[in-house]
Amino acid sequence: MISKLRHSRQRELIYSYVRASTAHPSADEVYNALKADDPALSLGTVYRNLKLLESMGALRRVTTRQNVERYDATTADHAHFVCTECGGVTDLFDVDLGKIKKDNAPNCGSIAGVDLIFEGVCNACRSRDCGETI
Repeated sequence: MISKLRHSRQRELIYSYVRASTAHPSADEVYNALKADDPALSLGTVYRNLKLLESMGALRRVTTRQNVERYDATTADHAHFVCTECGGVTDLFDVDLGKIKKDNAPNCGSIAGVDLIFEGVCNACRSRDCGETI
Protein backbone atom coordinates (compact mmCIF):
# COMPACT_ATOMS: atom_id res chain seq x y z
CA MET A 1 0.00 0.00 0.00
CA ILE A 2 2.39 2.66 1.25
CA SER A 3 5.22 1.20 -0.86
CA LYS A 4 3.53 2.38 -4.08
CA LEU A 5 4.43 6.00 -3.27
CA ARG A 6 7.73 7.75 -3.70
CA HIS A 7 9.62 7.21 -0.44
CA SER A 8 9.22 9.95 2.12
CA ARG A 9 11.07 9.65 5.42
CA GLN A 10 8.54 11.93 7.10
CA ARG A 11 5.58 9.89 5.82
CA GLU A 12 7.26 6.72 7.04
CA LEU A 13 7.81 8.30 10.49
CA ILE A 14 4.17 9.39 10.66
CA TYR A 15 2.84 6.01 9.56
CA SER A 16 5.16 4.13 11.94
CA TYR A 17 4.08 6.31 14.85
CA VAL A 18 0.37 5.71 14.22
CA ARG A 19 0.95 1.97 13.70
CA ALA A 20 2.80 1.72 17.03
CA SER A 21 0.09 3.61 18.93
CA THR A 22 -3.03 2.11 20.45
CA ALA A 23 -4.25 5.58 21.50
CA HIS A 24 -5.58 6.61 18.07
CA PRO A 25 -3.50 9.82 17.94
CA SER A 26 -4.68 13.10 16.45
CA ALA A 27 -2.56 15.01 13.91
CA ASP A 28 -1.44 17.36 16.70
CA GLU A 29 -0.36 14.42 18.86
CA VAL A 30 1.59 12.88 15.97
CA TYR A 31 3.26 16.22 15.24
CA ASN A 32 4.20 16.86 18.89
CA ALA A 33 5.59 13.33 19.28
CA LEU A 34 7.73 13.49 16.13
CA LYS A 35 8.84 17.13 16.08
CA ALA A 36 11.84 16.54 18.38
CA ASP A 37 13.17 13.78 16.10
CA ASP A 38 12.56 15.79 12.93
CA PRO A 39 12.74 19.58 13.41
CA ALA A 40 11.87 20.10 9.71
CA LEU A 41 8.48 18.42 10.19
CA SER A 42 5.52 20.77 9.90
CA LEU A 43 1.96 20.30 11.13
CA GLY A 44 0.79 20.71 7.52
CA THR A 45 3.01 17.81 6.46
CA VAL A 46 1.49 15.64 9.18
CA TYR A 47 -2.07 16.52 8.10
CA ARG A 48 -1.34 15.94 4.40
CA ASN A 49 0.32 12.58 5.02
CA LEU A 50 -2.41 11.36 7.38
CA LYS A 51 -5.03 12.23 4.75
CA LEU A 52 -2.98 10.54 2.03
CA LEU A 53 -2.48 7.39 4.11
CA GLU A 54 -6.20 7.36 4.86
CA SER A 55 -7.11 7.71 1.16
CA MET A 56 -4.80 4.78 0.39
CA GLY A 57 -6.50 2.62 3.01
CA ALA A 58 -3.43 2.42 5.25
CA LEU A 59 -5.16 4.31 8.07
CA ARG A 60 -8.71 4.85 9.31
CA ARG A 61 -9.99 8.17 10.58
CA VAL A 62 -12.15 8.24 13.71
CA THR A 63 -13.99 11.51 14.27
CA THR A 64 -15.05 12.25 17.82
CA ARG A 65 -17.96 14.35 19.01
CA GLN A 66 -15.40 17.04 19.93
CA ASN A 67 -14.55 17.19 16.18
CA VAL A 68 -11.08 15.81 16.78
CA GLU A 69 -9.94 13.49 14.03
CA ARG A 70 -7.94 10.57 15.35
CA TYR A 71 -6.15 7.93 13.30
CA ASP A 72 -6.10 4.15 13.55
CA ALA A 73 -3.71 1.83 11.73
CA THR A 74 -6.02 -1.14 12.28
CA THR A 75 -7.96 -1.03 9.03
CA ALA A 76 -9.87 -4.30 9.44
CA ASP A 77 -13.56 -3.86 10.26
CA HIS A 78 -14.06 -3.04 13.92
CA ALA A 79 -16.03 -0.57 16.02
CA HIS A 80 -14.76 2.16 18.33
CA PHE A 81 -15.73 3.45 21.75
CA VAL A 82 -15.16 7.20 22.23
CA CYS A 83 -15.19 8.65 25.73
CA THR A 84 -17.25 11.84 25.82
CA GLU A 85 -15.22 13.09 28.80
CA CYS A 86 -11.56 12.59 27.86
CA GLY A 87 -11.94 11.93 24.11
CA GLY A 88 -10.07 8.63 24.36
CA VAL A 89 -10.74 6.06 21.63
CA THR A 90 -10.77 2.29 22.20
CA ASP A 91 -11.00 -0.46 19.58
CA LEU A 92 -13.96 -2.84 19.92
CA PHE A 93 -13.42 -6.12 18.12
CA ASP A 94 -16.27 -8.09 19.70
CA VAL A 95 -19.02 -6.31 17.74
CA ASP A 96 -20.46 -8.49 14.99
CA LEU A 97 -20.17 -6.03 12.09
CA GLY A 98 -20.74 -8.82 9.57
CA LYS A 99 -24.18 -9.43 11.06
CA ILE A 100 -24.97 -5.71 11.02
CA LYS A 101 -24.01 -5.52 7.33
CA LYS A 102 -26.00 -8.67 6.46
CA ASP A 103 -29.11 -7.63 8.43
CA ASN A 104 -29.19 -4.14 6.90
CA ALA A 105 -28.20 -4.92 3.29
CA PRO A 106 -31.82 -5.63 2.21
CA ASN A 107 -32.79 -2.10 3.28
CA CYS A 108 -29.96 -0.25 1.56
CA GLY A 109 -28.14 -2.48 -0.91
CA SER A 110 -24.53 -3.58 -0.90
CA ILE A 111 -22.71 -2.44 2.24
CA ALA A 112 -18.98 -2.09 1.67
CA GLY A 113 -17.98 -1.06 5.18
CA VAL A 114 -19.23 -0.06 8.59
CA ASP A 115 -18.07 2.87 10.69
CA LEU A 116 -19.64 2.24 14.09
CA ILE A 117 -18.83 4.43 17.08
CA PHE A 118 -20.15 3.88 20.58
CA GLU A 119 -20.03 6.87 22.90
CA GLY A 120 -20.04 7.08 26.67
CA VAL A 121 -17.79 7.62 29.65
CA CYS A 122 -14.77 5.34 29.95
CA ASN A 123 -13.96 3.47 33.14
CA ALA A 124 -11.03 5.77 33.97
CA CYS A 125 -13.23 8.89 33.78
CA ARG A 126 -16.04 7.18 35.69
CA SER A 127 -13.68 6.20 38.48
CA ARG A 128 -12.38 9.78 38.75
CA ASP A 129 -15.96 11.06 39.04
CA CYS A 130 -16.91 8.45 41.62
CA GLY A 131 -13.69 8.45 43.57
CA GLU A 132 -13.56 4.68 43.30
CA THR A 133 -12.57 2.04 40.78
CA ILE A 134 -15.48 0.56 38.85
